[in-house]
Amino acid sequence: MEFSEYIPCSACGEDVTPDSDFCPHCGVLFRDADEERCELHPETKASGVCIICRRLVCRECDKTVNGRRFCRDHQGVVVQQDWALVFQSTDINESGLAKSFLESNGFKVLVQNFEPVGYVWDGGGDSAISRSNISKPAKVFVPIPEYLRAAEAFKEWNSGRIDSDQGS
Repeated sequence: MEFSEYIPCSACGEDVTPDSDFCPHCGVLFRDADEERCELHPETKASGVCIICRRLVCRECDKTVNGRRFCRDHQGVVVQQDWALVFQSTDINESGLAKSFLESNGFKVLVQNFEPVGYVWDGGGDSAISRSNISKPAKVFVPIPEYLRAAEAFKEWNSGRIDSDQGS
């Protein structure tokens, strides 16, 4: 018999370690974690874990989107596979700057729609206008466990950019 260091999650089928209390991919709690309580409603049994912040949530707090559990604070985070959208813009240069900022701060980055759109709209070429006309913003993703740190880094970066812009 061959031993695997991973087993499939009973809810989503993604790989998890046998000693996991919850699935980091979908947020389902495993039977060993039956006595866990919701962080906002300690009198209520938890039904899952927010895949973004790892907060225990009950059925009232649990916002399931495409089979993944989120808390109320993170239900709007766009997730594709195991990546969370941290930045998007129809301005390819701004998106490139965001990508470079994240990489220079040690984040793993996955980008989407960074190639030229291949269309010219009213002579605009690959510009914000042409990109927005075909609804293809450039997107920057980070691994789900890095999302909160990346979002905080962007917040600090943007506050510094705003301060320096006001100072000029």
